[in-house]
Amino acid sequence: MSTPSYLDERLTSVLKCWHMTPGGKPGTVALTGRQYFADGDGVTVLIRVSGDDALASDGGKTAARLADAGVDVWGTTRAAVAWTELLAAFQLREVDGRIVGRRPLKQAEQLASDIASAMLTADGLRWMVAPERESPLIRQLYTFLDATDLHYSKRPTIKLPRGSQVRPTAQVDTPSRSVIVQAVGGTEAGIEHALSLVQRIGRANYEFNQRLVLLKGVPQDWPADHLDVLADHSPVGFSAQMDQVKQFLTTDKKLPRPLPI
Repeated sequence: MSTPSYLDERLTSVLKCWHMTPGGKPGTVALTGRQYFADGDGVTVLIRVSGDDALASDGGKTAARLADAGVDVWGTTRAAVAWTELLAAFQLREVDGRIVGRRPLKQAEQLASDIASAMLTADGLRWMVAPERESPLIRQLYTFLDATDLHYSKRPTIKLPRGSQVRPTAQVDTPSRSVIVQAVGGTEAGIEHALSLVQRIGRANYEFNQRLVLLKGVPQDWPADHLDVLADHSPVGFSAQMDQVKQFLTTDKKLPRPLPI
């Protein structure tokens, strides 16, 4: 099969796992199909060849999503500091509101992956808009854990491979493994934060059964699309079904998928 006119053959030889479409500008390719934000919006990486290098960016999408959520990444806020630190951790930078990177062409695959990962990580900064506090669900979780024989830590600091840190609701030490738990009380922003967290936890070598997102209520209380995306990245439990959560923690019994596929 011949290479489409909008594709540089050097890119097709190094980018194996992306869907490629025209990127809107001559020589620019849009890469999609590998990762998604919690709201189901797809992650798109723009990439082009310049000499012997690959240039890639998020097209300004991440900053736009944060701005829509009321997050300031250019002032002196905690979010701005975190934005700068996470870009440095991925060896990327920000130019005119876009996450950008430049690497030798043979590293184009890793560059595209790093841009996508930085987009998902930065999207979690929207959680900083809300003050950190113990919601009724978090208090319920801690009370539940107090009643078990399991040791747990509140708000542990988990260091990720590239140096950044996350602070989930709890880390529970079960008989067979440690489980990172993120509790979400009832907002779409909260479920997006939980998705970003468990995706990043996966990069820190926490297996699927070492992650748990606890949602308030029952599956029918949440948008089906959100649950589908979340369940692809973590077991999901519900506060009205704590017996299932207990079995997951104590016996490693698999939690059922929130909604059948």
